[in-house]
Amino acid sequence: MDLDGKISLITGAGQGIGEGIAKVLAAHGSKVVLVDLNGDAAKKVSDQINSNIPDAAISFQANLTDETAIAAMIEFAHEKFNRLDCICNNAAASKGIGPVEDYALQDVQATLDLTFTALWKCLQAEIKYLKHHGNPASIVNISSNSALTGYAFNSIYAASKAAVNNLTQSVAKELARKNIRVNAVSPGTINTPGVKRYFEEEPSAKEALEKSSLLRRIGEPEEIGEMVAFLLSERSSFITGQIISVDGGSSIN
Repeated sequence: MDLDGKISLITGAGQGIGEGIAKVLAAHGSKVVLVDLNGDAAKKVSDQINSNIPDAAISFQANLTDETAIAAMIEFAHEKFNRLDCICNNAAASKGIGPVEDYALQDVQATLDLTFTALWKCLQAEIKYLKHHGNPASIVNISSNSALTGYAFNSIYAASKAAVNNLTQSVAKELARKNIRVNAVSPGTINTPGVKRYFEEEPSAKEALEKSSLLRRIGEPEEIGEMVAFLLSERSSFITGQIISVDGGSSIN
């Protein structure tokens, strides 16, 4: 497999896209470290992976807004496997929704903290670790098509993800000579638990979003995982600084 012998760390791996990414990376041969604020959820996914691929996964609970927790996450991965080869920064969350003029400042700050600042803090710790150990590596940040097209009534989340895109490209320029590649995957609408709940509340939204995709369907978390696996592997050895949409063509429809 293309990730045989690799050690991968995935944040926000307790459900949804992060869960799909972790399962795909393990299926491609990597050992995976699943990190989530919800430690029970991360362990549940880890156990599911291990039931199919023995000793492929371990879990770790961390609040990634806390620099001490991020350092502990890196130390935990190093203690277990003695290195990191592949990193996927997926954890994010949005607080508040509605017209931009009605956003409360605390919701703006919370969304920035959870979606951009926490990822930036993770990158800082990850890059220091990778530079210290001097090993080639690949990093994938999970973005969103909202960063490319905007997101009415969830504008701060979209702006946060746009910042993730620019940070990805800037860091890719900094790290290229260190043999560390940095890319971002930009999902369209994906069948996560939150999206499924939304469809239950708004059945018409599912049909509308399916029609917005050129392929006329909603994506699955594992389809994001396959792109992440490609970008983390040596198959993508000449790709860095790119923002790649996985959206069934909705971003050009």
